[in-house]
Amino acid sequence: MWYVPPVADKDAEGVLLELYNQDLEKDGYIWNTTRVWSYRPELAAPWRQVLKIIRSNMRLRAYELVTIAASRAIGCVYCMLAHGEVLHKNGFSVQQIIAILEDFHTADLSPLEVHMMDYAFKISTDTSLITQADIDLLHQDGLNNQQISDIAMAAVARNFMSRMFEAFGVNPDPELQVREPELWDYLKKSRFS
Repeated sequence: MWYVPPVADKDAEGVLLELYNQDLEKDGYIWNTTRVWSYRPELAAPWRQVLKIIRSNMRLRAYELVTIAASRAIGCVYCMLAHGEVLHKNGFSVQQIIAILEDFHTADLSPLEVHMMDYAFKISTDTSLITQADIDLLHQDGLNNQQISDIAMAAVARNFMSRMFEAFGVNPDPELQVREPELWDYLKKSRFS
């Protein structure tokens, strides 16, 4: 349910129409992640470039786990489903993804992955919980300051998008729900929705 309804397909023009058409050409439907830019479509391209730069400096698995942690902390069902789908396409079972969403500390992840997710979770809930010990753990895991900064930027970027989706009342695309029925079923029944 959209609290702030997007511009209707038939009314889209200019940059927004281009964005809508790009989705239609690529995927056959317009993503709600595109529709959120309805009233400021000129911000979509720079935002996507920022995300591309952040992602380019991280391994896919690390980026997605950090993103899932931030999404989970915020409670954004759309982001948990979308990024759960990415994990599913890249070797995770749905049961593993659900275990991560339930408690990533006990989801058979490496210590580094748990520490990255802890950091992202704290960034996304209460930054006053972050201490030097969090950074020291990441250093002990072998990360340098730039890599730690990348984790922070990935989490903060997810905060921006997840909170925008939540502020607008955006639900996951029906097409995404169909592609990930087991994960979607879990998220619908969970305390997140």
